[in-house]
Amino acid sequence: MEKSEKIEKLKALLIPAIENHSAFLVDIALKDEGRKQLVEVFCETEKGITINQCADISREILPLIDSSEVLGDNFRLEVSSPGVGVPLIDRRQYKSNVGRLMSVKYRDGAEIKQAEGDLTELNEEKIVLSTGSFGKTEATSMELGFDSIIEARVKIRW
Repeated sequence: MEKSEKIEKLKALLIPAIENHSAFLVDIALKDEGRKQLVEVFCETEKGITINQCADISREILPLIDSSEVLGDNFRLEVSSPGVGVPLIDRRQYKSNVGRLMSVKYRDGAEIKQAEGDLTELNEEKIVLSTGSFGKTEATSMELGFDSIIEARVKIRW
């Protein structure tokens, strides 16, 4: 079975169990570690996920993966949040990042542009960034439709 097929089977198996914890699945990664496979399960909630929630999810999904035989016996499981600096994949991730500094690559017609600002609002169709040089110039708002966003990352403010 190919890696992409394994990931799709794992997603179908794990999504209901993850949702039992008021969380959602962001992504699954499979990596080879010698004879073992590392299964990385990235979860999130709309308020941000805690270490305890990740541990609870891990305890629930480990027997599911084990009994499914998608990976056999030789695997190691890690459950975590995607982490800062990793591109946002799921629209639901934006909600837990309202108020944070973001870098967004987006399409403006035929051009690809970059914007940086605080995520101040969002709805089903768009996000709103408060842009400017953070104290050096007056902040302005910028609306970006989800359909124009190529990549968005949370940035750490220093």
